[in-house]
Amino acid sequence: PYRLPRDILDREIAAIEKLGVRFQTSVPADLQMGLAELSKRYAAVIVATGTWKDRRLGVSGEDLDGVEGCLDFLARLYRGQVTEIKEKVAVIGDGNAAYDLARALVRVNAQVTIVSWFPEDLIPADPEEVVAAREEGIVLIDRTQVIGFVGDGGRLEHLRCVPTQPGQPDAEGIAWPVPVPGGKPFELAFQRAFVAIGQAGDAATLASPGGLRATPRGYIAVDEALCTAVAGVYAAGDAVTGPSSVVRAMASGREAARTVHRKLSGEDLPLGFTSRPNERDFCTIPADLPTLARSHMPERQVSARSSGFAEVALGLTETQVLAESSRCLQCGVCSECLQCVDTCGPVAAIRHDDHGAELVEQAGVVIVADPALSLGIKGDDVIRAYSTKTARNDSYGMMLRGFAAAAEAMQILGGGSQRLKGHGLAFAPPDPQLTDELRLGVFVCRCNDSLGWVEALDTYVGELRNRPEVLVADTVVSACTPDATAAMVRTIREKNLTRVVLASCVCCPLDFVCAACTDQRSRLKDALLNATGISRAMVETCNLRGEALRWLEEDEAFAVERFAGLLDRSISRARMLRVLPAPARPYNFATAVIGVSEAAVKSAMTLADAGMEVFLFGTPDQPLEETLDHPNIRSFDGSSVKGLRGTVGNFQVVVEMDGIQQTIPVGAVILGEQSRRRIPYMPQADLPPHLVESSMQQQGVTGIPFFYPGATSIPGLFLANPPGIQVSQRVKGAAAAVLAATVMPRKPRQNKGYTVVISEERCRGCGRCIQACPYQAVFFRRNAVGGMSSVVDEALCKGCGNCISVCPSNAADSPYRDQAYLEQMIEEILV
Repeated sequence: PYRLPRDILDREIAAIEKLGVRFQTSVPADLQMGLAELSKRYAAVIVATGTWKDRRLGVSGEDLDGVEGCLDFLARLYRGQVTEIKEKVAVIGDGNAAYDLARALVRVNAQVTIVSWFPEDLIPADPEEVVAAREEGIVLIDRTQVIGFVGDGGRLEHLRCVPTQPGQPDAEGIAWPVPVPGGKPFELAFQRAFVAIGQAGDAATLASPGGLRATPRGYIAVDEALCTAVAGVYAAGDAVTGPSSVVRAMASGREAARTVHRKLSGEDLPLGFTSRPNERDFCTIPADLPTLARSHMPERQVSARSSGFAEVALGLTETQVLAESSRCLQCGVCSECLQCVDTCGPVAAIRHDDHGAELVEQAGVVIVADPALSLGIKGDDVIRAYSTKTARNDSYGMMLRGFAAAAEAMQILGGGSQRLKGHGLAFAPPDPQLTDELRLGVFVCRCNDSLGWVEALDTYVGELRNRPEVLVADTVVSACTPDATAAMVRTIREKNLTRVVLASCVCCPLDFVCAACTDQRSRLKDALLNATGISRAMVETCNLRGEALRWLEEDEAFAVERFAGLLDRSISRARMLRVLPAPARPYNFATAVIGVSEAAVKSAMTLADAGMEVFLFGTPDQPLEETLDHPNIRSFDGSSVKGLRGTVGNFQVVVEMDGIQQTIPVGAVILGEQSRRRIPYMPQADLPPHLVESSMQQQGVTGIPFFYPGATSIPGLFLANPPGIQVSQRVKGAAAAVLAATVMPRKPRQNKGYTVVISEERCRGCGRCIQACPYQAVFFRRNAVGGMSSVVDEALCKGCGNCISVCPSNAADSPYRDQAYLEQMIEEILV
C-alpha cells in the first residue's frame, strides 16, 4: 500500500469500469472443473490469475509455525487481517518482492532483518529499494544461506545458516552464490521467518482431464495465439510465463485481447507486437557521450513514512518534469525504450508503431498533377493538371496548367463572402512594446549539448545575475523545443522582462527566413515571438552555436572566451534597443483586367466567380464595347487605358472615357501581350514611362531573371496571354487569374519590421536607390521644399540592403542593425 495507495487503485479501477468492464468479485473460479461452464456462458474466457504460489526453500523445518511465504502474508496484510507484529522477523530473499515485504513489515512495528545469500553489492533488488530499506532501519545480513529452520514445540526459534561466496558467472553473467568451502554452520535467532525467493507454478491446481494443460514448470500451456487446450479459453500474464515484469504481463494481456478480438470479429489482425529480435544484442553505447543526471524523486521523510502506509514517492515538481522532458536521450543506439516518444510529447514526431496504412482525407476538390497517379473516377471536382499525350510538354506549360487547375479549384470552392473589396489597411503594424525601464533576461541554449558543454559556461551564466538590471540568467537544454520555449515565455511574463538576450543558433529576431535559417531557428522564433505578446523589438539575439559552442571541441579556453564576449556585447546592445518601425500601407482589393480577348475574359470570370472584385477596361486600340454579365465585374463601357502607375496593391490605371481621363486605383492588373507593349508604365507621375519586362529563361542564355510564366518585372502586373507557351488561351487566362488572386490579402498582413527606412532630411533625390532595387520597392515623393526624396514601399521591400549600399548620403538605413550599430561594432572590434 505504501507504493500504490488504495485510493489511487480505486480510481484506476473506476476508470476501467467507465469503459464498460463489469467486475464480479467474491466469485471463486475452479480452473479444473469450472472453465467448461464459463465457456458456455461467455464467448471467450481469459485466465489471467497470475502466480500466487510461493516458492519454498525445500529445507528442514519449513513447516514450523512462524515460517510463512511472502505472497501469503502480503495478501493477508492487504486485506486488513494483520495490523501489528511486535516480533523479531527475518525475510529470506533479496529481490524486489523481498524488500517490499520487509518494508511492509516495518510499518506494522516488526523488527526486520533481510537474510541474503548475495553480497550487498550484488543484491538483485533495485538499488533504490536497498537504500530505502536501510533508511527505514531494516538490517541486512548478506553472504548467508538458510539451510534449515530450528524450533521447539512446533514453533520457530532459529535459522540454521552457512556462509556463502559468489560462484562462477552463468551464461547470463549472474554469479550465483555457493557455500564457502569449509564454512561452519551457524544459527540466527528469530521469532518469525518469511520466505521471499519467488513464485512457482501450481500444476496440481491447473491440470485436469479434458481441461487446462500445465507446463513442466507448473504454468498454463498455450499456443502462439495464447489459446489453451480448452476451446474458447485463453490465458495470459504470469500464469503462462511465470514471474515477470508488469510491462511483460500487460503486453501478454493485450495480445490475448487481440486474439479474442480476432476470433470474434473475424478481422485479420497480425499476431504479436513489433519487438527487437531476441537473438541480436544491443549495440555498445559509446562511453564518451555526455550525460545529464535525472531529477531525484521527492520522498516522504523516513520518520513519517515508517509509521504508516502513506505513499512514499511524492511526485516530481513542474520544474523537475520540464527538466526531465528536456534531458538529452542520445544514447547512440535505439533500444526501443520509447522514452524518446514520451520526451517528444505532443509533437509526436517519433512513431515506433507507425506502419503503412490507408487514410481517408476529406477534400472539396482533387487536383491530379501526375498522369501516372490518375484516379479511376470522374467529376467536376476532379481536376487534371496535366496535358494530353499529343501536346508539347515543357516546364512553363506545366506551370501554367498547374495555375489553371488551382484557379478552377478556387472557383469550385467559392468563398466569396470572405473576400475583401474596395480598399483597406493591408499591413497591420507590429507590436512595438518597448518601455524605458530596463529589466533584462538572458537565456542561453545548450543546443542539446550536441557541440559539448563545460562547467565554466554555467558559472559565467550564473554570474550574470549579479549584474545590474539582469533579473534572469538561465540555460536551457534546447530552446527550440516546445517545453523550453514555453518556459522562457512564462519566465518573461512572470518577471515582467522588458529586454531579452537570446543566445542560441538564432541570428536575428525578425520575421524573416534567409539562406542561413534552419527549421530549428524558424521554430524557435515563431514559438517565442508570434502570438505571445513578446515584441521582436525587445529581443537581442546572438548566434551562440556558430560563434562559440562550435569551438569547444578544438579549444575549450578560446570557446569560453568567445562565449563571454558574445554575451557581454549582446547585453550591452539589449540596453540600447529601439522600437522597430510600424508602417501602415493602404491596399486596393480590386483587379483590373484590360482587354476582351479570350484569355482576358477567362481571367475576369475566374476572379469574379471566386468572389473577387474585377474592373474591366478596353485597350488603347480597342475601347471596351462588350460587357460581362457578372455581379462582381464592373465593365467601363467605352473606356481605353492610356497608362499605368504604381505597384502591387496601389496601381493607378489612367483611363479615357468620352474624351475625359481619370485615374482608377486597383490592387492588381492583368493585360495582354500587345497591351504590355503599347500601354506606357510610369512608376510614378513625375518619372518617364518605360516598358514592362516579361522575359522567360532560355537554355544557354544567361542574364535573364526568372519570372513565373505570366509574371512581369512589376509586382502585381500579370499577362493574360504570355507568348511562346503552347497551351490554350483559356488556360493562360485562368493562370493569370490565380496569380492575381495570390497578391490579394485575405486579412491584414503583419509587417515584418525589417524594411529599409529612408530619411527625408538626408535624401538628395539622386535616384540611385531606385536603380539598385530589384523589387521596384523604392519611388520618389515630393518633399516639403518642392524637391524629390525616395520612399520605400513596405509591401515590396525584402530588406536586402542594396539601396543602403549605394546611398551616398546615408539616408537609407536598416531599422534593425543600422549604421550606428555597425559603427559601434567596428569600434568595439578596434578597441
